[in-house]
Amino acid sequence: MGFRQVIFLAIALIVASCDYKPKNQGRALYNANCQSCHMEQGQGLGQLYPPIRSSDYVLEHKTELACLIRFGIAGKLDVNGVQYDGEMNGYPRLTETEVSNLVHYILVELNAQENPYTIKEIREQLEECAQ
Repeated sequence: MGFRQVIFLAIALIVASCDYKPKNQGRALYNANCQSCHMEQGQGLGQLYPPIRSSDYVLEHKTELACLIRFGIAGKLDVNGVQYDGEMNGYPRLTETEVSNLVHYILVELNAQENPYTIKEIREQLEECAQ
């Protein structure tokens, strides 16, 4: 392989890894942080973990998603008519941008919403729940 081919390959790999689309970063964050409990397609796991795909709870609590991701939640939840009682740890290490991309993925890709929040709105939600 020649020098030019190596450089071309290196540039192609760098460009491919720099995917800044919120849904793609959100999917990667979901896979790394949420999938083990909420499952690959967000369908949940029986009575143990609630679904977040096509979830009435997600849609009714859209303005709280950023805070749920950052700080977690505990206690009883009713999701799509099923009672869950457990605890979800938060992810305080995620940046505002990462939380925003994860919220975007959950709302747009898993719940077919058309108007996800802007980073400014996510920042405001996080500031409010941090108080």
